[in-house]
Amino acid sequence: MRILYTETTEYLPSSAHFLEALSARAATGSIELGFLDEARYLPANATIAGRIARRIVGRPLRGYGEINRALLEMAERLRPEIALIAKGAFFTPATLRALKAAGATLVNYAADDPFNPASGSRDLTESIPLFDLYLCARRAMIADVERAGCPHTAYIMFGYKPEVHFPEPLANAEERARFESDVVFIGGCDPDRAPYFERLVRELPQLRIHLHGGYFDRYPALKPRWRGLVSGADYRKAISGAKIVLNLVRRANRDDHVMRTFEVPACGGFMLAERTATHEQLFEENREAVFFDTADDMVARIREWLGRDEQRRQIAAAGHDKVVQGHHSYADRLDQILAQALRLRADKHHLEAGASPDQPS
Repeated sequence: MRILYTETTEYLPSSAHFLEALSARAATGSIELGFLDEARYLPANATIAGRIARRIVGRPLRGYGEINRALLEMAERLRPEIALIAKGAFFTPATLRALKAAGATLVNYAADDPFNPASGSRDLTESIPLFDLYLCARRAMIADVERAGCPHTAYIMFGYKPEVHFPEPLANAEERARFESDVVFIGGCDPDRAPYFERLVRELPQLRIHLHGGYFDRYPALKPRWRGLVSGADYRKAISGAKIVLNLVRRANRDDHVMRTFEVPACGGFMLAERTATHEQLFEENREAVFFDTADDMVARIREWLGRDEQRRQIAAAGHDKVVQGHHSYADRLDQILAQALRLRADKHHLEAGASPDQPS
């Protein structure tokens, strides 16, 4: 099977969701893989000026034409049966039509909501009907994708990477001084998240609160608790060093869960998560994770659980087992995706064969 996969490696190792799983299969010879790294062509998207230009013009100022040409050139060499495009905000409809005409089954993995102005694009929404299969990481967007014209959708949750997300205890005094905290949060400080952290700092100012991610420095009450970005081993250590790991969803994305839903338990953290229907389906409350409903409830749950060391350890261990034994890795998600894509491809070929006058009845 020939698979073309495109995503950005800008945020490795936590994203480029299926790259390791696909690469492992390619190494065994079970698939032939072509990978197009968006980060090579769209570096301006990571800058403030690039993001502003993207909003105003509707596309990047640099790299836009190059990445579309690169996708078609790779497709011409590989002749993929399946093109798995993670988001793909700046592939033009014309590029996708050409890719589809060459015989590829087009699959979009929508890690972000394409209808969210902060992460979508005109190309992305206009291209929805061209995809054979749209994989939605949140249930709330499925109906909108269907109304936009995609014939087949599926709900595929985020996952974790066993080679990246695992418990990593703090090894020495230096690491303890850097990473030990009462409460940690890893993620961006969106405007709808900031009031939660401001309430926490105001109500429990004595706590060691570590905030990792973007935009916390924009809020005076939060900036002193900001600890910059973490990834890889530092990500694992920030989780290992915390008594409580907060998990908030992103409302602008209509999230029902996020990547940390799986990554935090996989890393052995005690997860205090915002209550959603998906979180409740995934984890048994007060046994595998703890949930909160509002900012006030979050503060109350932190007060309640800070002094319950043994119970936190038990819940963290049960949450870890639920994730790592529950087929929630990105390799497991890839199995789901390829099964659905191949089924659609087979159905399409069957219909084409049945419609052909040259085929026997």
